[in-house]
Amino acid sequence: MKGNGSSYGWLLPLGLILMAVALFGKFKGLLLLGGLLLGGLVVLVGIILLIALKTSRDEAKNSPQLENMSPEDAAVYQGARKDLTELRVLNARLKESDVRTESNNICATTEKILTALKEDPKRIASAQMFLQYYLPTQKNILTKYHQIVDSGVAHEDLKEKVMNHLADIRTATEKQLINVFEDDMLDISAEMELMNSSIREDGLI
Repeated sequence: MKGNGSSYGWLLPLGLILMAVALFGKFKGLLLLGGLLLGGLVVLVGIILLIALKTSRDEAKNSPQLENMSPEDAAVYQGARKDLTELRVLNARLKESDVRTESNNICATTEKILTALKEDPKRIASAQMFLQYYLPTQKNILTKYHQIVDSGVAHEDLKEKVMNHLADIRTATEKQLINVFEDDMLDISAEMELMNSSIREDGLI
């Protein structure tokens, strides 16, 4: 991970150099504006990538917190965390804002799922298919899509399919989050029914 951080670190000075050249060079009008925008964009992408990589490193440092998981569950959780970090890095590179926004929404819900699983590893079994198949497959699809878009190949039909796919994945991810808490919801309902029954038996209602 250290090597990855170093490979992205050059984006920040490059962006600052581009902005400095635009400001202090002999550029005027649209060239000045273009230089500033390009430099600012490079800096922004660099910051996003470094933050995502730092998050991944921090998660690795906190791995002792996974002691309450079995080795199998810990492997599933860490694999999903790695896929999510890589997906966020990929999202920052996507040129099309609608695709990027939809994928970011999926990532936000996935983060909630991983947080819930870390708090209660017994939930991991109910989300194993999502973590080990749906999440990495989404990452692979978007990686290939980004390569196609970046190459300049016409892709309007493909984009429509990708957007429809992401909409389905977003719905599935939201349902997976609900499923993670299904046992808790059943427990709450059972506890409320038991308490209400006791209250009635005591003549308090």
